Amino acid sequence: MDRWKGRVALVTGASVGIGAAVARALVQQGMRVVGCARNVDKIEKLAAECQSAGYSGTLIPYKCDLSNEEEILSMFSAIKTMQQGVDVCINNAGLAHSEPLLSGKTEGWKNMIDVNVLALSICTREAYKSMKERNVDDGHIININSMGGHRMVPSADEHFYCATKYAVTALTEGIRQELREANTHIRATCISPGIVETEFAFRHHNSDPEKAAAVYESMKCLKADDVASAVTFVLSAPPSRADRRRADEAGGTGVVAATRRAGRHVVPDGWSLRDSLGRIVESHPEPKPNSRRIKDTQNAAVPCDHVHDRHVRGKRLPLIALFSLPL
Repeated sequence: MDRWKGRVALVTGASVGIGAAVARALVQQGMRVVGCARNVDKIEKLAAECQSAGYSGTLIPYKCDLSNEEEILSMFSAIKTMQQGVDVCINNAGLAHSEPLLSGKTEGWKNMIDVNVLALSICTREAYKSMKERNVDDGHIININSMGGHRMVPSADEHFYCATKYAVTALTEGIRQELREANTHIRATCISPGIVETEFAFRHHNSDPEKAAAVYESMKCLKADDVASAVTFVLSAPPSRADRRRADEAGGTGVVAATRRAGRHVVPDGWSLRDSLGRIVESHPEPKPNSRRIKDTQNAAVPCDHVHDRHVRGKRLPLIALFSLPL
């Protein structure tokens, strides 16, 4: 992370949960972080906490309604004026409404599209412009996705939300392809957590707090800091990576997945497994399709298709999947 000290990161949805954890982690690593949200009171409090803790970076709160393109553009203009531009764009903001496909309200659908899809796309476009204007060729765009962006959750309340997250998966691959065509070393990464214990479920089920609490009680969930660790892990990769060609040969769909339970890991063949601290646990040099086993032993890993494998679905593992999409 040394090369990122003093450089600028934008974290959307930085007031609570994953966004707040990511902002704190990057400030701790010495970055200048612009944290945006509709309400900045909590970001201002977090900024004061970071300063009191003696972190080498700074957190700059910025009020922005991400469902409004004009406010997003104004934010990027302000960042350009105050901080020169964005080197790392972390599209974290997202929301969900209980609006089933057969009976949901159009307003709720539009709101999810505006924040989960359009805001992400606008921020990505403007961040890329900022990087190119300053000849930044090692920038990074990180999309905080969801496992719901790779498999449909069996709940009518979640179906439209999952559709927006499938869009994030497709958009990240599209970004990768366009970055490659542009002959740049700017990276795009999609981080897809399973269930993370934050305020998200309580906002989603705001009229039924018992239902929200039951979401987190059903399994041992990830914590926001786990996702923040995943972000710092992908940012810590050196500018020139030896796995770039191999990733392209595999179609750019490498997955690293790990749960909070020590020793239980799932990883596909042909990729190195790293734990939440980024340490290599085990690697599989050659692809071997249709391998479907799970081990629970300490520091063990076996190949497995985590999206389609019934064994994984049956265990309801709170996975983190890092979809590394290099050039």
